[in-house]
Amino acid sequence: MPAKYRLSRTDFTRMRGFKRVHGTLFSLSFGSIPERAVPGAACVVSAKTAARATTRNGIKRRCRAALLPVMRDLKSPFVLVVIAKKSAAGASAADVREEISLLARKAGIIS
Repeated sequence: MPAKYRLSRTDFTRMRGFKRVHGTLFSLSFGSIPERAVPGAACVVSAKTAARATTRNGIKRRCRAALLPVMRDLKSPFVLVVIAKKSAAGASAADVREEISLLARKAGIIS
C-alpha cells in the first residue's frame, strides 16, 4: 500500500464513532477524519484470528492488495479499517477481493 494511504497511530485514536459493516471474512470500519485530505486504510489481523505470524502477514498482504482498487474508487476521503475474522485465514485472494468490494458497496462508500 502506498505511503499516502497508510494510517498513523493518531488516526486510529480519532476513529471513535466510525460505522461498521460485517461480512463473512472481514468487518469494515469506516468514517472520515476532518484533518485528512486523502483517503487512508489499514488491515488489522489479531493473534486471536491467526496464531502464526506468517498466516497473519498473508492475510494482511491479500487484504492490502484488495483495498487498492477500492481506495481509488472512494467517493470522498474516507478512512477504512478492515478487521479480519478467523475465516479469512483460509480464503483465497479472489475471495478477499470480492468480500472487501462487497463490504465497501454495502457501506455506500463506492458505487
